[in-house]
Amino acid sequence: MPPTELIGRDGEAAALLRTALSGNNSRIVAPRRYGKTSLLHLTIAEARAAGWNAVYVDFFGVLTLAEVAARIERAYAGQLEGKLAAWFKGVRRRLRPTIRIGRDEPLPAGLELSLDPQAETPLLERLALPVKLLERTGLRTLVVFDEFQDILATRDRADATLRSEIQHHGDAASYIFAGSQMGMMRRLFADKRRALYGQAMPVELPPLEPDDVAEHLDARFRATNKELGDALDPLLDLSQGHPQRTILLAHALWEETPAGGTAGDEEWAAARARTMLAVNDELRAIWSGLSAGQRRVLSAIADGREGLYAAGRRYGGSRGGAVKSAAEALADLGEVAPDSRTGTGYRVVDPLLREWIVAGRSEP
Repeated sequence: MPPTELIGRDGEAAALLRTALSGNNSRIVAPRRYGKTSLLHLTIAEARAAGWNAVYVDFFGVLTLAEVAARIERAYAGQLEGKLAAWFKGVRRRLRPTIRIGRDEPLPAGLELSLDPQAETPLLERLALPVKLLERTGLRTLVVFDEFQDILATRDRADATLRSEIQHHGDAASYIFAGSQMGMMRRLFADKRRALYGQAMPVELPPLEPDDVAEHLDARFRATNKELGDALDPLLDLSQGHPQRTILLAHALWEETPAGGTAGDEEWAAARARTMLAVNDELRAIWSGLSAGQRRVLSAIADGREGLYAAGRRYGGSRGGAVKSAAEALADLGEVAPDSRTGTGYRVVDPLLREWIVAGRSEP
């Protein structure tokens, strides 16, 4: 989703930027597909407009410290512009190389190649780049680390390595950490035994407010000579403020609505069926990736008519401790979130997953 298409996230973007400008760090707390990346790019654009340098680094899938270092270097190389881009080409030649893939790739004169994928020195050099930028430009840098939890796949205490450098960046940089594994992100920043404990202010992304969604979608439909009509209420009911699912359903509805027409019951039914068919394989994959106990508890939460333990027994569970553990595991995965308004005390984050479960987990 382009940053310009964000719905109702002005407050969160302002909080992220305000925290950065005050010299502090933030972390985004939200499940998958909640618009984190779009929000991050919007914040980067606003930081640049405020006169800062800004760099976005995606750590998804990294396996070694060498890969972490390479991702950081590529981010600077690809996102610095103008005179800074030319300057960085020179800086790169002084950085200690990470592992080379091509055997014939020449090394800059006087540099040695480290064959250890867990060597810390190349990473520390790249983490120190905001200090070099401050020396060069006199400007602070906003550094965004997305899918940050994946650095733990490189080394158990990789977060300690990172903190050993960035803790000295008070005058040079502010950081935003984001990740899709909510349990791992929480442990990284809320566990007193971890190096980054208390180092970033949490910024939560709640479900979208229905009035923000309604206003945005109505404007988009009208701009293309279409109207939402009676389809708006069931769309809001099903999407439940989930950013990506809201846009997915709205797009399907827009395609079902003829030019100059108004969306009604027929168009909504077709859009809903189209969307559920489109996500069927995805929902089945989520379900297949859960244990039997987690499936039972997720079904009870989707049903939502009674207390979690009573509902868990109705879906085949027995022990209260197992139900509690399964619910906590689902929350760590971002599949459910605490919600005091429901009978179980949780809600299913993805409203289409809930719809699919309640419908019997069958093909649409």
